Amino acid sequence: MQLIYSNQAGDSITLKQRKPYFLQRIDGTGSVKHIINTFKAPSQDGAFFISGTLDVRNITIEGTMVASSVDEAYALRNNLLCIFTPKQIGRLSYKGKEITCIVEEATVDKGTSEKLPAFFISLLCPSPFFEEAFDTRQELASWVDCFSFAMEIPSTGIEFGVREPSLIINVINTGDVSCGCVVEFKALGGVKNPELMNMETLERIKINKTMLAGEVITIATHFAAKRIKSNINDIVSNAFSFLDIDSTFIQITPGRNILRYNAEENLDLLEVSISYRPQYLGV
Repeated sequence: MQLIYSNQAGDSITLKQRKPYFLQRIDGTGSVKHIINTFKAPSQDGAFFISGTLDVRNITIEGTMVASSVDEAYALRNNLLCIFTPKQIGRLSYKGKEITCIVEEATVDKGTSEKLPAFFISLLCPSPFFEEAFDTRQELASWVDCFSFAMEIPSTGIEFGVREPSLIINVINTGDVSCGCVVEFKALGGVKNPELMNMETLERIKINKTMLAGEVITIATHFAAKRIKSNINDIVSNAFSFLDIDSTFIQITPGRNILRYNAEENLDLLEVSISYRPQYLGV
């Protein structure tokens, strides 16, 4: 049993079942409360289901600091409280998954000995989902390198790269719930109105713009963090105004997602990639 907590300042602490911070118990990493909204009509048996949402997650951590002297115990206490500061948002890593959290409470008491003070940490997680530590990235349209060493150039010449021929890719979300993603359109030349479509739901996200050579348009579809940016020669600007009115901020559903990219002109000059982090209900 081991966990790592990091705050916004970049400071981190590792708690496990050995000194100096001996982890004894962690609760709240499993199931999370489901809040259900219903409507009951007069004389109705039961009720109508309206909606359901997951509540915030609360994680509690208990342990003991193992020190060889009172002064060392005091230094360990100061370090613990400095890192678990309620003034900064943190990130908890547990069993290969991560979750964003805020410190509700961090207390240290003498316990059974001044050399073995006990600590209690309470963390509030606004989003109840654990995430993968790193993004999963897939290329929908790109060039595959053919150039490598050792190399001999025959009289017929050599290919330095080949274009991926498929317009469709199967994206697998191993998580428990749908998650947002980041879509990147990169133009190798003038590309008109690029789009990405989910072939099963027919949802699409389209940009009504002729992209310039070297331009990169990045679309984030995460809940409460949607954005569209254009990058031309390292000059970044807001490109939300180019979003087609019929567009949907596509979510990556659990399991299989069949995605297809397109453009009205110069499709072969478009590179497309998608990145996302699967989310889990518990670990």
